[in-house]
Amino acid sequence: MKIQKIILIMGLLSSIFGFSQNNNLIELTSKQDKEGYWKDLIFSITKKEKLDNGYLSLTCKAKYKNEIVGFKINIVNEIPAGIINGEINNQGFMPKGIEIYSIGKESDKLIEAISKLYEQPKKNKFTKEKVAFTVFSLNKEKAILTNGIFRFKLFFDENNEHNLYSEFYINVDLEKRMLELNEKDAGYRENIVKILSEK
Repeated sequence: MKIQKIILIMGLLSSIFGFSQNNNLIELTSKQDKEGYWKDLIFSITKKEKLDNGYLSLTCKAKYKNEIVGFKINIVNEIPAGIINGEINNQGFMPKGIEIYSIGKESDKLIEAISKLYEQPKKNKFTKEKVAFTVFSLNKEKAILTNGIFRFKLFFDENNEHNLYSEFYINVDLEKRMLELNEKDAGYRENIVKILSEK
């Protein structure tokens, strides 16, 4: 009886605090196109937390070849709409609007998986440094990160000062607790692996 109560309490805490048990994780490549060209990735959001600095922090995990892979992403809350009346709104650009962090072993497994999927040289470690991206909001309204679906385009090294210029997309579904990391162009694969890898 005590064990059943503990399981029930853990389930309630999981629901309240936004945790997802590892056996409920989505398959990393389950949203890829049938042709297999675009290596889009999808994750379960296992934890979400509002930070004092105005970011929403999401821990994201998935299953890949019987391993658990994942990372943490912080997104600035209330980024202005990037598209108003069909026109680009420059206020929708946010320098350092998204930060990506390692969560340890699961992130190291993720960079191995991405390297394989992107057909890049194998990388053994996910960077331990914070990786910050300029963000453009693809949303038609201010991105108030409570519930709903939000889409962002990410840029790194916009002036190509380090020969690492890259673009990709992040789509967040806070209701279904899912996050997608989608490709913009296969030509950015090498740089994305470099950006997320330990130097």
